[in-house]
Amino acid sequence: MWTLLLFALAFAAVGLVIQYSVTVSLGGVTIQKSINRTGDHANSYEVALSAAKDVTGWTDTDFNTASCTLPGGHGYTNGNFDVYWVETGVAKRRYGVPGTISTNTLSLDGGSGDNFPTTGTTGMVVCKQVQITLACDGDAIALAAMILEYVDPNSTKLGHIDFKDAGAAQVTHKDLSANQPQVYDVGGGASNAFTGNPITVAYASHNDSANAATLKFVSLEDSTP
Repeated sequence: MWTLLLFALAFAAVGLVIQYSVTVSLGGVTIQKSINRTGDHANSYEVALSAAKDVTGWTDTDFNTASCTLPGGHGYTNGNFDVYWVETGVAKRRYGVPGTISTNTLSLDGGSGDNFPTTGTTGMVVCKQVQITLACDGDAIALAAMILEYVDPNSTKLGHIDFKDAGAAQVTHKDLSANQPQVYDVGGGASNAFTGNPITVAYASHNDSANAATLKFVSLEDSTP
C-alpha cells in the first residue's frame, strides 16, 4: 500500500508536461534550451482558415460603418468579419465586425480595432471569422503558445484571434504574423496575457486572399501551482 501511495503522489506531481525549445545561432555561437512546464489540464487546437477575400468598391460611412463588394462566388454568409488594410504604410485591422450580405455587397457595422479608412481605399481584405470552441482557464495557465502557419515559409501575411468568455466578453486578443510562434511561459515568469474569466470561445482570421492558413493553439494549465 505504501508503494502504491508513493506512485500516486509521484504521478500527480509529474502530471502533464509541455515542452518548448529555443535555438539561436549567430557567428558560430549557438544558444539552445529546452524548457518543461507541468500542469494538469491540456488544450490543443489546430484549425484551418480558408483564404480571405479581396474586396472592391470600398465605401466608408463612419469610423465603424462601411460597405464593399465581394468577389463573385465568395461563398460567405452573414456573420462577423475581420477587415485588413494598409494605411500610410502601416498594417491596420478592424475585427469582430457584424456583416450582412446582399448578393455580393457586404455591409459592415461595428466591431473593434482601427477606424475604417476613407471611401475609395484599395487593397481591402475581409475574412469571415472562424469560431473555435475552447475550454481554457487563463488564470491557471503555465504555458500557452500559438502560431499562424502558411505553406510558404516566407509569407508576410497577418492574422488575428479574439478570446472570449461564456458571456461573449473579450478576455484578450492577439495579432498574429505568418509562421511566427508566440509563447507565453507564465510558469517561467512571463506576464499572463489570458487572465480573467475562463475562455470558452475564440474567433480567428487572416488576410491572405490567395492561400489558406492553419492556426495552432496549445496551452497547459496548472490548477495547483
